[in-house]
Amino acid sequence: MKSKVHNIKSNILKPYVQFILFNQNDCDAQTSVKSYPNTNICLGISNGNGLIQKGKTFSSQPSQDTIFAYTTGLYNTPREFQITQKWDEICIDFHPSGYFHFFDIPSMPQIIDNDFSTTLFSYNDLSLLRHVFEESNLTKRALIIEDFLITKLKPFAQDNLKLAIEFIHQKQALLTVKELLSHIKCSERQMYKLFLDHFGITPKQYIRILKIRNAIQSVISNPEISLAQIAYINGYSDQSHFIRETKFMCEVTPKEIKSKLISIDNKVFVSV
Repeated sequence: MKSKVHNIKSNILKPYVQFILFNQNDCDAQTSVKSYPNTNICLGISNGNGLIQKGKTFSSQPSQDTIFAYTTGLYNTPREFQITQKWDEICIDFHPSGYFHFFDIPSMPQIIDNDFSTTLFSYNDLSLLRHVFEESNLTKRALIIEDFLITKLKPFAQDNLKLAIEFIHQKQALLTVKELLSHIKCSERQMYKLFLDHFGITPKQYIRILKIRNAIQSVISNPEISLAQIAYINGYSDQSHFIRETKFMCEVTPKEIKSKLISIDNKVFVSV
């Protein structure tokens, strides 16, 4: 399967959307891709085929509708995508709170539902998306999507959630939930409800996901740095703690990350 990242051009969209990823499989041969924990919300839109879920595995299948949409939100263990036929997909990757500037439906760790596309998009939206897939030039396709998203942009009233996400990233996940609550001036009950209602995970889980994501980036970007140094830089108590956390959240060892993970334009990390 071929993948290409489009970096957002519109300054209006940059605060809300990280990038757009195009995935295309031109043949019926099976392709398997494993995606790792990340702090973005992916809205996947495919043409002609959909997905079914079994545990942590998502498999392609013909869809009754031309346009099939799904989301993979914030998850703390890998997800595997098995594509067994031709595949043409647009993945719009949002900053966590950025997603809610376009859509009202909460982003759980995953939403795989045949009716999701008609819930999320209007009739006119679906017509435009069909037109998007008719455009073979991916750069032009991306710009049409950007224009479409700008028309969908709206306010998001949950300031405490936005501030919490921003503070966690500012601190690079090197903080506790108690420190987060002190900074935001928000009760623990309210903060947990905000995260669970919008993302389906707790603030502690979000910090944990960002921390392992930063560590993965360190492993891939700095192969000469020792695991002990990476553990220290990313706030793990010691090397053993870092290795245990990597095995749990990535289902591989840090050493295997170096050999198995592939970077797509330094934006997306997968293994095939």
